[in-house]
Amino acid sequence: MVNGRQIASARAWLEISQAELALASKVAKRTIAHIENGGRIPHDRTLKALVDCLQEMGVEFLMDEHNTERGVGIRVREAKLHPVILESRDEATSS
Repeated sequence: MVNGRQIASARAWLEISQAELALASKVAKRTIAHIENGGRIPHDRTLKALVDCLQEMGVEFLMDEHNTERGVGIRVREAKLHPVILESRDEATSS
């Protein structure tokens, strides 16, 4: 299972904030913070929303080859920010 450290690492690599990931994935920022610091085990649908969103931005989640339930890292193929994040940044700079 993808874990909070992988989510945080993917965000850091993409240089996006928790707020931006929340906007793009439609998962509450507070929930993302709890997942990243290990304070909460996410519902399957919440984790799927985060994983799908980050994968759309080019992140590949690496799993332990001997235990496919254990996430061990990330790899970023061709990073591309989610359109919602780009739009949000454009609005912030034009204001």
